[in-house]
Amino acid sequence: MKIKIKFEDKNPLSMLKNSITLVLLLLCISTSAQSPGDTITIQTFDYSSTTRDTMINFPNNSMTYEKIIMSYNMRCKDDVVNTSGSINNIGCGAWDYSCHTNIHDSSRVDSIKAKTTSHIISNFSGNIYPYSINPVYNYYQFNQQNTIINNIISEDTTQIGSGTNQLNYVIDTDNISSKSQFLYHANELNSLGLNNDSIDGISIFSSGSSSANFLKIKLKLTTDSVLNANQPHLNGFTETFHANVAFINGENRLQFHTPFYWDSTSNLIIEFSTTNAISSNSTLISGDSTGFNSGLYSSDANNIDVNQAESIVIPHSSLGSINNEVTVSFWVYGDEGTLPYNSTILEGLDANGTRNLNIHFPWSNSRVYWDCGNNAGSYDRIDKAASQNEFSSQWNHWAFTKNCTSGEMKMYLNGVLWHSGNNKTAPIDIQELKLASNGKGTGYFWDGKIKEFRIFDKEVDAVTINNWMNLRIDNNHPDYNNLVAYYPFNEGTGTTANDNSTNNQTAIFNGNVLWESSRGENISQFFTSTNYRPYINIFQGDYNTTTTTITVLDSLLAAPNIVEERSIYSNYNSLLHDSIAVVSSNTFWHAVSYTYDASGAIISTDTTTIDSTIIVGELTYYNRYPMAFQIMSFVTPYGAYLDLGTYGKTWYFDVTDFAPILKGLKRMNMTSGGQWQEDMDIKFHFIVGTPPRDVVNIQQIWRPQSKGYTSILNENSFEARDVLFDPSAVSYKLRTVITGHGQEGEFIPRDHYLNVNGGSIEYTWRVWTECGANPIYPQGGTWIYDRAGWCPGQASDIREDDITSLVTPGQIHNVDYGVTNASGTSNYWVSSQLVSYKAPNHNLDASVIDIIAPTNKVKFSRINPTCGKPKIIIRNTGTTTLTSLKIEYWVNNSTTKEMEIWNGSLDFMKQDTVTLDAPYSIWNNLLSSDNKFYVEISEPNQSTDENIYNNYINSTFDPVPSYDNTFALWLQTNSGSIGLNQSETSWDIFDRNNNLVYESANGGSLLINSQYRDTLVFDDGCYTFLMNDTDDDGIDFWANNDGAGMARFRQIGASWIKIFEGDFGKFIHHEFQVNNNTTSIDEKIDTWAFYPNPAKNQVTIKGVSHGITDLILLDSLGKQLKKITLEINGDFQKKIDLSYLPDGVYMLKVITNTEEILKKVVKI
Repeated sequence: MKIKIKFEDKNPLSMLKNSITLVLLLLCISTSAQSPGDTITIQTFDYSSTTRDTMINFPNNSMTYEKIIMSYNMRCKDDVVNTSGSINNIGCGAWDYSCHTNIHDSSRVDSIKAKTTSHIISNFSGNIYPYSINPVYNYYQFNQQNTIINNIISEDTTQIGSGTNQLNYVIDTDNISSKSQFLYHANELNSLGLNNDSIDGISIFSSGSSSANFLKIKLKLTTDSVLNANQPHLNGFTETFHANVAFINGENRLQFHTPFYWDSTSNLIIEFSTTNAISSNSTLISGDSTGFNSGLYSSDANNIDVNQAESIVIPHSSLGSINNEVTVSFWVYGDEGTLPYNSTILEGLDANGTRNLNIHFPWSNSRVYWDCGNNAGSYDRIDKAASQNEFSSQWNHWAFTKNCTSGEMKMYLNGVLWHSGNNKTAPIDIQELKLASNGKGTGYFWDGKIKEFRIFDKEVDAVTINNWMNLRIDNNHPDYNNLVAYYPFNEGTGTTANDNSTNNQTAIFNGNVLWESSRGENISQFFTSTNYRPYINIFQGDYNTTTTTITVLDSLLAAPNIVEERSIYSNYNSLLHDSIAVVSSNTFWHAVSYTYDASGAIISTDTTTIDSTIIVGELTYYNRYPMAFQIMSFVTPYGAYLDLGTYGKTWYFDVTDFAPILKGLKRMNMTSGGQWQEDMDIKFHFIVGTPPRDVVNIQQIWRPQSKGYTSILNENSFEARDVLFDPSAVSYKLRTVITGHGQEGEFIPRDHYLNVNGGSIEYTWRVWTECGANPIYPQGGTWIYDRAGWCPGQASDIREDDITSLVTPGQIHNVDYGVTNASGTSNYWVSSQLVSYKAPNHNLDASVIDIIAPTNKVKFSRINPTCGKPKIIIRNTGTTTLTSLKIEYWVNNSTTKEMEIWNGSLDFMKQDTVTLDAPYSIWNNLLSSDNKFYVEISEPNQSTDENIYNNYINSTFDPVPSYDNTFALWLQTNSGSIGLNQSETSWDIFDRNNNLVYESANGGSLLINSQYRDTLVFDDGCYTFLMNDTDDDGIDFWANNDGAGMARFRQIGASWIKIFEGDFGKFIHHEFQVNNNTTSIDEKIDTWAFYPNPAKNQVTIKGVSHGITDLILLDSLGKQLKKITLEINGDFQKKIDLSYLPDGVYMLKVITNTEEILKKVVKI
C-alpha cells in the first residue's frame, strides 16, 4: 500500500490546516497503513513548485520504518534543451552548481565558531595602535609663487566693467572650497583695446577685507560664446597665479607668475579657486551684468569617503515602485591604491535575501558587473572590462539602467553609453539596499569617494543622463516624479545623509564614513550659471619682477579614530548568537602626523605625543542557528545540450539515519546556487517495518558550510568539539560529506581526517572522485575531470566510520576534522553528523537492498540494459554472521523461478554484490519496455528469517537491442596517445560468460588517427561491447585538443545500427543480443559524421541523404552564420570553412526530408 501526502505552503493558516489534515491522515494511516512493507510517500517540491523553501509535514506517530528513501528527480527546466551552450536560464542551464537539500530542526541548535577583534578602530588596520587624546593634524605642502614688481618699464591697462554690483561668489571665502569661471568675448576685449600680447596680471575690486588662501587664477582660450553649468571647462587652463591673498578694500592687484598669451581672436575664460581651511569674512567683488551666461560658480565640494570597512543603509520603503525599470547613478572616485579587488559598490536584495540589484565596481579582474532583476534564482547581468582611470584615480559619473519591457540593460560612463545587453527581462524587487558593500553590509566593501547618488523607478534616457549629470536635481528634471531616492552627500558632517527626493528618507552610516571636501581647483560639478562677472583691469607691459617660490603647509585635521573595546557574552544553550558588547567607545587620534605633497604622496611621517597604546587582540564567539541537516549534497550537471527527458532522471537515497528529524512539521529548503538549475521532484518514502537497528539520535558536529583551508588548519573552522554521546545508544557512526571547491580545492586530491579523543588520528582518507564513469553523459563543460568528492550530475561522496570501539555511551568525547595540507584557492564544504543506534532488532535476518542489473535506475545506467548475468546487493541485517542464503528470481509473470544458494560470510550490516548465474533463456519473450525483474531471498543460514519484509525487491528494465549475426564495427581513433602513436582507446567483446570473443586490432593496440573496419560474426547469444579510454576523455571531448573519433555498428550493406557517443569519458558498456535476421535499431540513428572536431580551419560533413538537404552553421547563441542548400541522393561529403571565425563553440545543423541533426563543433 502507498499513501501520498503533499504539502507546500508557507502561509501559517495553511500550515495549520495542513497540520490538521495530516493528523486526520495519520489517524487513517494508523489503521490502514500499519502493515510492514506499506509505504507512506510524502511529496515535497515538484516540477510546478515556485519555491525552494517550504514547510513539510512528515509522519509523526509511533510507527517504525524499516527504511526511509528519498527519491530525487530532476529534469531540464520546462523540458527544454539548452542549445545555446552558454545561456544559464534555459533548460538545464550551462554550468554546474552545488545544490544542498536541508531539513531544519528548530528544537536543535547549530553553532559556528567565529572570531573578532578585541577592538574596532575605524580607519586603522594594524594590531598596535599608539594614540593621542588630543587632535592630530596632517599637512599638505604646496609651492606658491609670489611675484613682486620691482619697476614698471611700460604698461597698458584695459578696464572691463564698471563695478555696479557686489558679487559674493567670485572669491567665495565663506566656504572651505570654491571655484568660479568667467567669460570675456574677444570682440569686446578688442574694442576695449586689449593687445594681442601676454596678459601679465589683473586687478579686482573688493569692498572690505578678507583672506583667500590658496587663491589660484587660471586662464584659457575658447570658442564658446556662453558658459554651460552642465559642461564646465575642467582642463586646458594655464595656472598664472597661486598665493595666499589678504584682500583690502578697493583695488587688489594680482600679478601673474606666468604671463598668459592672448591671440586677439579667441574668447577668454578666467578661473578663480580658493581653499580655506578656516572660513574667512565674505569677499565682495565688484561686478556687472552681461546679459548672457558669462559666469559659473560652485562651492559644492563635499562628498563621503569609505575605506573598505563601511556600508550605508539606503531605506527601501520608497523603492517599492521599482519592478520593471530602474536607473541608478552616482559620481565616484575609486581609490587607485587598492582597486581593483572583489568589491561591491551597491547591492539590493529581495525579502528572501536574493540578489536583485548589484554593481561590482570592479571585480578583481577589472570588470564592472551590472546585475539587475531575478527570475527563479537567476539574475540578469552585463559586464565589461574597465581601465584603471574609469573606476579610480579621478571623478567619474556612472549610470546603470534596466528596462524589463525592452529587455535592455545599459551602463553609461560620463554621460556616454559604455556597454549594453539585451534579452534581460527578469523583474526587480528590492527589499534591502546597501551602498559601499554587499546587501547585508558584511563584505565586499568598496574603497573611495561617493557623491550625488540617485535612483529612479524608470529608465532615464541617455540625453537626460548627460544633461543632468553635472547638475543638482530639482523639479525641472524631466523625470523628477520618478526620483525615488536622492542622496547628494553634501551635508559635510554627521552619521546620516538626507534623501532630497520627495520621499525624504534618511540613510544611515555603518562604520566610520568620512566627510571630505575637494580643494577649490578640483571642484568639477554642480555649478550655478550667472550673467554677472567681476569688474577687472587687465595689465599688459614690460616689467622688472622677482618671483619667489614659497613653501606653504596647509593643515588639515586628521580623521579621528572611533575606538570601541569589546567583550563577548555567551548565549550558550539557546538560539541566540553570543553577544558582542561594546565595553567602551572613545574618539582618539592615531599618534602619527603625515605631510603630503600637492599630489597626495607622503613626504614625511612624524610621531606625535603618545598618550597610550592599544594592543588589538582576538575574541572567540559562536553564532547559533536552528539546526540545518544537509540530507543531500548534489552537484547539478553541466547543462549545455543536456536532455534529461520529459520525466527527468531519478536517484534514490537511503536517508534512514535522519529518521529522528524526519518527523512532524519541518522546514525544508534547497540552497547553494543550484536549486533552480532544474525542475525538481523530491519525495520521501517511509517503508513501514522494523529497521535493522533503531536510530536513537542524529547530532550535527558542525554546521555544514564552506571554509578555506587556512581557516581549517588554524582550527578557526570545523574545530575540535566536545560531543555528549547518547547514553541510550550502543553503537555510533560518523557520517561525513566533504567536497572541495576553488581551483586547487576542486582539482587537487587532498587527505582529510577525523580524530576522536585526540592522540593518533584514526581515520584518514583521500577526498577524490573519478568522474569519467558518470552515468549522466555527455554533458557540456569539463564533466569528465576528476574532482574532490563530487562530479557534475551526481550526489557527493559519503564516508561512514563506525566509532563504537572508541567511545563510551553517556560520556563526552572530542571529535576533530582536518585537512592535512592544501594550497591556493582550496575551500572545503563539510557536513558531518554523529548517528547513534540502539542494539540490533534481529538475530538472524538478511535483506536484498538493490538490483544493479537489470534496472532502469540512472545510477546503474552505464551497465544497463543487460542480457547477461543479473547483479543484486544483499546485506546481513541480523547479529548472527550470515553464511548462506537462498535466492530466487524471475522475469515478468514467469511461472518458473530460478534459484541458487549464496555462500559467504557477512557480519552485521555488511553487504555483498552477488552475480546470479541466470540462464540466457531468462531474457526470452521480453516486452519492448517496462519489464520486471523480481528477487526473493529466504532461508538465511538454512534457517528461518526473522524479518520477511525485506526479502523481496523488483526492478523495471528495458531489453537490449538485437542485431544480425554479422555486422561491422567502424572505428576512428583520435590523436589521444599513450605513447609511440598508440591510441588511448581500445575495445573488446565478451560473451555472457565473460569469455573474450573479439578485441581491438593488433592485440588491442590501436594507432592514433586511424580508421578500422572490422566485420564481426556471432553465434546467437548475448554479448558485451566494452570500449575503454585510458585518459578517461572518450574519443570526442572538446577540451583536450585530441580531435574527434567515432565508433559505430553498421549493418552489412546497409546503414548504421548503433552510433556510440564519442564524449563518453572512461568507458562504453553496451550489451546486445544476436539472433539471425533480428536487427533492430535501438535509437534514432543519424547518418552524418562531423570531423575533425575540434577543427582549426574547416570541418567535413559526411553522410547519407536523399533529397533537399540544408547545412546550417550557427553560433553558440543560435544565430545563423551560413546556410547551404543542396540536392543529395546517397553518400555525400562537404567541407565547411571555419577559418574566418573566432575560436569558440558553434553548432552545425543538418535538415533533411526525414531528420534534423544538431552537432556541436569547436573551432580552435
